[in-house]
This record gives sequence, C-alpha cells and structure tokens, in this order.
Amino acid sequence: MARVNAFPNHMGARSIVATLPEALIGFQATRTNRTPSATARIDALISFLLKSRAGSAEEISLAVVKTERLQLRSITRLVRGEMIMQGVKATSWGELSAAEQLYYSLRLEEEVNKQLQPPIYKCNKQWAAKLLLQEKMKGERQCKKRREEKATEQN
Repeated sequence: MARVNAFPNHMGARSIVATLPEALIGFQATRTNRTPSATARIDALISFLLKSRAGSAEEISLAVVKTERLQLRSITRLVRGEMIMQGVKATSWGELSAAEQLYYSLRLEEEVNKQLQPPIYKCNKQWAAKLLLQEKMKGERQCKKRREEKATEQN
C-alpha cells in the first residue's frame, strides 16, 4: 500500500475538476443539496473524456455514456471485491483511513486504465474513483438494510 500511495500521480498530471460544467446543466441547488448527483458528475466526466479523446465538440450519445458508466461500475465492483478479500471490514467510505482511501482509489484508477481506457486518473484528488467506490459502498449498505427490513416483515 505504501508503495502505491507514495506516487499518486505516476500515471500523469491531474487537471479535471470535481464538478464539470456539463453536470450543472439542469441542476437546481437547494439548501441540502449543493452538488449534482454522482451519476450526473460521472456522466459529465465520461462525456468530457470521450470528447477530448475524439478531439471534437460534438455531443456524445446518452447510450454511449451509459455504457461507459456501467463498465466503470463493473470495474468498481471488482475493486470492492478485492477490498473485501483483503479483509476490509468498513461498510462506508468514511470509515476507511485516508491511506486506505487513497490506495483503493488509485487501484480503481489503475484497473480502469488497464481495462477501459478513459483516463479517470486525470481527476483532481482522485474524485471520480473515490466517488465510484463511495457509491458502491453506499449501495451495499442500502441493499443490506432493505434485505433486513424484508426479513423482519416476513417473520
């Protein structure tokens, strides 16, 4: 873990901000909700990366963005499985230490770079990788809670 954490920018410079302007389209900030949803931010990132890769300003279809998002989430599930196999007991992203958060976000960036090629490693402070892992862990907690509620209803 220490070797990976020592060089977080080894794949290249980080320059993509956490909330791209495209994610703000149609978003209404409220008192409790000041940032767009995780899906909107990831979709904006994918669209930005695909446009920059193609070198054009034309719109990317929603189907292409959705496919890329689902592939990112699939890779996120693999890294989450790796976390569990390595004995991580935390059920929420905030329960992990800063070093563990950095390590697993870098692991996710490496896996995405190997398998998918959208350079999410260019995101400042690994925000995309951290967001994907945080959402995965949140989904697991919600699923577990629903199962427990269903089990108590059936008894």
